[in-house]
Amino acid sequence: MTNITDIQTFDKMKNWQQQHEALTQKTLIELNAAQDQNGQNAIMENYYSQMEEIGYEFNFMEDKSSNDNTAYNERLLELGQGEVISRDTNGDGQVSFEEFIVSETADLNENDDKDTVVDTYTMATLLYEIIDKGLGNSDGSDSISAEEFASYYQNLDQFTLDENCNGYLTNQYDGKFDIDEAAEFIPFLINNLISQETYNELRELYAQEL
Repeated sequence: MTNITDIQTFDKMKNWQQQHEALTQKTLIELNAAQDQNGQNAIMENYYSQMEEIGYEFNFMEDKSSNDNTAYNERLLELGQGEVISRDTNGDGQVSFEEFIVSETADLNENDDKDTVVDTYTMATLLYEIIDKGLGNSDGSDSISAEEFASYYQNLDQFTLDENCNGYLTNQYDGKFDIDEAAEFIPFLINNLISQETYNELRELYAQEL
């Protein structure tokens, strides 16, 4: 396991996410290079096998019960603290807008087209606003605390997808994140908490500036 923050719960979650991301990228490259349908089928069979090895779910409660409210809140806070440590570059214990944007866009490179860059900046900005102002522990202080990140993860815990891949909040908390649900959670938040007009205006602004 890669040591990212020395907070075990957070580091395990990030390693789980990174393994899935690396597998997805590797599989896409292999599919593009495949010569025929049989080759693609073999690649996808291997993909699903490795997905199972990594695990479709991440259980941040591990040996603790999600019904233990004290332990549950402690683990959520550990996730929040890990987010702050991994993003806070000036050491003030908070994540500013600038720090958040830098961390969210760090994977962009010169090979990315403009639409990808604009979309990444737009989504990152809106996600920052939601975590800072739109969730349970949000305080609108223009910086994100560990407690605000913990609220984000608590909402992710209750998020699920139906058979048509439509997301909704269940008000049920089991301490587990599903990899597909985690991928759809940010679009769900933006679609439900940000107006289309606001989204379009911000995206157009970034399109002009970047």
